[in-house]
Amino acid sequence: MDSNGHLISLQQTAALLDVSDATVRNWVKHGYLSVATNSKAKFYHDAVIELQNRIERGEIDRLRKRANKKKANNSFIPDEYLIDNSFVDEIERIRAYFSDKSLDLAVAIFVLSLKQLVLSGEVQLSSSVQECKACFAELKPSPFDYRIFSDWRRDCVKAEIEAWRVELGTTNDNQSGRRDNHVYWGLFDLLTDVSHADTIGIIYQSLMSVGNKARKGSYYTPKTLIEGILNDHQNKHGLFLDPCCGTGQFLLCAAQVGYHDPSALYGFDLDPLAVRIARLNLLLFYRDDEFSPNIYQADSLRDVDYHASSPDKPHQIQHRFDLIATNPPWGASYQKDEIKRFKRLYPMLDSGESFSYFLAKSLELVSEGGYISFVLPESILNIRAHVDIRSHILHLATIEKITCFGRKFKGVFTPVIRLDLLKCVTDDWRVEIKTTEGRTYHVPQARFVSNPYCIFDVYLTDEENQIIEQLYALPHVTLQGTSNWALGIVTGDNQKYLDDTWHDGLEPIYRGRDVDAYRLKQPSTFIRYRPERFQQVAPEAKYRAKEKLIYRFISNRLVFAYDNQQSLTLNSANILIPQIENYPLKLILGLLNSRLYQFVFRKKFNTHKVLRGDLEMLPLPLMSNSAQHAIIQLVNQALNGHHVETELDKLIMKICRLSTRQVEIIRNMDR
Repeated sequence: MDSNGHLISLQQTAALLDVSDATVRNWVKHGYLSVATNSKAKFYHDAVIELQNRIERGEIDRLRKRANKKKANNSFIPDEYLIDNSFVDEIERIRAYFSDKSLDLAVAIFVLSLKQLVLSGEVQLSSSVQECKACFAELKPSPFDYRIFSDWRRDCVKAEIEAWRVELGTTNDNQSGRRDNHVYWGLFDLLTDVSHADTIGIIYQSLMSVGNKARKGSYYTPKTLIEGILNDHQNKHGLFLDPCCGTGQFLLCAAQVGYHDPSALYGFDLDPLAVRIARLNLLLFYRDDEFSPNIYQADSLRDVDYHASSPDKPHQIQHRFDLIATNPPWGASYQKDEIKRFKRLYPMLDSGESFSYFLAKSLELVSEGGYISFVLPESILNIRAHVDIRSHILHLATIEKITCFGRKFKGVFTPVIRLDLLKCVTDDWRVEIKTTEGRTYHVPQARFVSNPYCIFDVYLTDEENQIIEQLYALPHVTLQGTSNWALGIVTGDNQKYLDDTWHDGLEPIYRGRDVDAYRLKQPSTFIRYRPERFQQVAPEAKYRAKEKLIYRFISNRLVFAYDNQQSLTLNSANILIPQIENYPLKLILGLLNSRLYQFVFRKKFNTHKVLRGDLEMLPLPLMSNSAQHAIIQLVNQALNGHHVETELDKLIMKICRLSTRQVEIIRNMDR
């Protein structure tokens, strides 16, 4: 740890900013980002977030264009999806050929799927190589002809390919009306390894642009996460559904762990290519069966419903499912008309979050007593915007288990959890929690119900929760309705308005990284205060308050500094001006920087942003004048540069009547 915030690697920085490692190095060279002190290749997380925000707001147009280009055009081999590195070189050759020849993605995937079928023994090449090449050169618009392929092993596979060929013929004609199909023979020749369960899915994921995946909210799931879910549920029987199945990884794993009848497996997805790949994957797994997979291109959120009396439409489900498992889209982009429709379909949800819609739909489609297992961002546990889906879950289901994995997806900085639900309401249920550190414990689901905003405070054991409940049980006040708050300035163009050297007419302005516990650092950024020119600015009286607290906004811990110099702040450093009668500002400063309140903040909220709503819920215990005086004396010493944190922590925990065991728990928080 560093006083400027926690450090992240070059690779994490590139992933967070969605650019390459080389681009990060170039931005460092040009002064857009600085390497952390005494480090060759690490960066302050706060600084990276601030740069990300500036890019998104358009403050650095050159970087925004570079990042947008990256998002629009870049693709990568999904490390979390591909375990066997021996396949990487072959994929790289396919990617290079695909890019060099500017091939159509849909036709390319079709051609590679044909090669997979040949190598898998599902069909034979009936002509000589030269005849095949000639055929490919003549075919319009799809590189397929029965003159080339013969001896189909199964009618169902032949029918699948014919339906796909017809689909390509009606949807993929280019404007010229012709295509140089001979180039696809070169692509056909490049694929030699089809030993992976989802060979074509891996290639498809590697060819798909990062920007396209981000818009869909779609990142394919690491195999270990899928196997963990299906192995835990392998004794379940009945129908299985993946409502956003992609290329069918969950379906394949379900087949591997004991679903012997392919008719028990269902999948839906909006992506027609992914659906085609998923259907072929199942056909190749059940090599001895003649069947048509129950995998369809459909919008699970809008088109799929339970209707026992409507057997004629594949998306009108006649039976509810016994297990629904998936990695749904996170943060998918919806048009305004789509959002309005979702509000009509899911009136209990307000956030507009895609994974919440899929959870709500799954709670409709799962049978009573059935199971749901989702891979989700950790933010579902405690971010206030997701109170809608948390409340909906608590109303309809028992939370069987929450498993925390940390960061699992390449290019995605968000920590990941697995949420396992049972479709029934169970009294006095205790939820099993598995942490990233390997700890397992149980907490009462009733606690989630009673928490503000139904927060799933999973990082809080019963013993730790007792400490927090004891703190709240003390007579106390809060910051809610008793304080003034202010956001830092958003200039709209930092390059124009900020200077790294002082000269006449400028004054210091502080960023989040300039905020240390108790004190502000020496100023390194200066500004001419012209509020009428800035994009966002608080009333000047709040910046010029006689005394105030300044705190880091982007942070996973509380960091508050005292200011009596009427200083300005940028938007990564926010302002708190407490106005609680008989509760001095420096007393609040001491409490918020203490180890006890770090413990409460981390265990209760566990966010990477210090939100006003969370701060307003913290209990500030009432205490005697002598106790207040003792804390303020130590705070004054801290403001003068003395190291009194240990003494201050002991005093605060004594005033809050914590036992020796409770003090030990708090001290061991970071171990």
